[in-house]
Amino acid sequence: MDMGLVGQIAIAAMLLFFAYRLWPAAKMWMQDGPKGDTSDWTTAGLLLGGVILFVWILIKLV
Repeated sequence: MDMGLVGQIAIAAMLLFFAYRLWPAAKMWMQDGPKGDTSDWTTAGLLLGGVILFVWILIKLV
């Protein structure tokens, strides 16, 4: 589907507006949000590895 140049400019402007509106909230979360420690990152890595292993097994079974 061809949107044309006007449609692409409108979408780009909308994305820039969304980024502009979200910036204050993202800045606040980066400063005041919870910080992860080593055990949090280890848990996240193990979960991600488990999901990757599960998907790999599913692909091998097909």
